[in-house]
Amino acid sequence: MSVLVTGGAGFIGSHIVDVLVARGDDVVVLDDLSGGSRDNLPAQVPILQIDIADPACVSMIAEARPRTVIHAAAQVSVGHSMADPARDREVNVVGTAHLLDGAKRCGCQRAIFISTGGAIYGETSGASETAIPHPKSYYSAHKYLAERYFELSGVSYGIARLANVYGPRQRSDLEGGVVSIFSERLRAGEPIVIQGTGQQYRDFVYVTDVVSAVLAMLDSRLEGTWNVATGTATTVLELLDALQARIAPPTEICHEASRPGDLFASVLLNGQIRQDLGWQPRFDLAAGLDDMLR
Repeated sequence: MSVLVTGGAGFIGSHIVDVLVARGDDVVVLDDLSGGSRDNLPAQVPILQIDIADPACVSMIAEARPRTVIHAAAQVSVGHSMADPARDREVNVVGTAHLLDGAKRCGCQRAIFISTGGAIYGETSGASETAIPHPKSYYSAHKYLAERYFELSGVSYGIARLANVYGPRQRSDLEGGVVSIFSERLRAGEPIVIQGTGQQYRDFVYVTDVVSAVLAMLDSRLEGTWNVATGTATTVLELLDALQARIAPPTEICHEASRPGDLFASVLLNGQIRQDLGWQPRFDLAAGLDDMLR
């Protein structure tokens, strides 16, 4: 099939592109390269280089005539969203409207949205898809609103609410990259900085599992919202222990105050996607870290 992947040169998007190309799909990427890199993409994949918030992208998408779209482009920093909510809204809400407008103009048959789980649910030790959303940042509020745009679009849709994703190509200077941040600092012998006590916990899901979940949604005819998660809680300090056992001990551990919009607890349940799409994670944290470091 022909697939347009927005944000396809970024962390998650480029892994999706790799698998689509490997299985023989005709792939086009739309990305402004602000957070991604052309080097992440196979050489034969064409790229439409434009900001998703630019209205001109609507006609570009329509002219590309994708049969399906995967919307991974986003402003992903909670901190940046709190400092500049207008820009976050432009990318995560208006940009989503542009994507859907272009998709509808060319008769797109299926649209998948890469959303966020923990940020939308707010504090949770085990949220299912029926949990009442409680966004604590402009980023999560805008991602939740973008989900509603997908539901109202009239295009067959699937929404992937992701837990904390990690894996190769994740940048250490972008939001949610605690695994890449710790790995980079341990390799360089630099101090580890932890916002808060380190007892805050997350659900870490490996990018390879995320890709398989997204493709299961893309190939399904079901419409809905699914958590993509392991359902397992790992504290920040436990994560650090696991990484230092594989790389090197930290030279120093420093604690700073938690940032505005940060969550203490975020774990998602994955029973619905197991039931509906037959997906389940293949990597626990240990296996995912080993594969990433290889």
